[in-house]
Formats: sequence, structure tokens, C-alpha cells
Amino acid sequence: MSEPEFIDPSKFRPGPIRNESLPPELLEQIKAVFDVIGPYINMTLEQFEIGFMRDMHPESEVALWCSITAAWLAYHEKFLGDETLPDEGERKMLGALVAISTWVDYVTKLNVPAEVGRRLVQCYDDLGKE
Repeated sequence: MSEPEFIDPSKFRPGPIRNESLPPELLEQIKAVFDVIGPYINMTLEQFEIGFMRDMHPESEVALWCSITAAWLAYHEKFLGDETLPDEGERKMLGALVAISTWVDYVTKLNVPAEVGRRLVQCYDDLGKE
């Protein structure tokens, strides 16, 4: 097996816009997600929407972000009494949920305390059971 090739992240460029516009119902879902997690993702609503316009299948990407947001809300309700953490803590939790959504469930790889990781995995997994 060959060594992985290092790619300089500064060389990354956004992909092309594949969708000139998105259906109103998708835009509503994107705004609903952004209203909850927007303060922690370091972009404007317009930048967030454009990201979906670059996707080949924006519907599935929006659905994924709806699941991430639902798990984020569930975690806050179940374990934080609907309180939020300082921004850095929220960003780490959101990053962990994004990782969980891509099937990373090793709590040691989530950049949050192990107990928080276990709880986030539980909140994400519970979405499929509702």
C-alpha cells in the first residue's frame, strides 16, 4: 500500500454551481437549519445555501443537515436543559455530529469528551427510531 499523498488544503477550491436555484421547500429547510446552527458555522445564510447549490443531490445533503440539526437539538434538550455552551464548545459538538453523520462513531475521534461523544452518537442514532 502506498503512502497517502499530502494535499495542501489551501489549494482546495469550491466545486461548480450545479443548481442555478433550489426549490422553495429546500430553501425553507436550509433556513431552518441555519437558524439553529448558523451562529457556529462561520458563514452567512447565502454562503450556506450556495454550498447546497454546488451539490449534485442537494435534497440528500439538506436531509443530512436536518438530521445533524435534529440531533444537536435533541442533545441540548436531553443533556443541557436547552442551554447552549460557549461557541467553541458548540462548534466542537457540531463537528462531532458532522463526523457521526459520515459514519465515524469512534468517540475518541470526535474531538469532544468521550461521554459527550457517546451521547451525541445516541442522539443521532435515536433519530432513525422516531
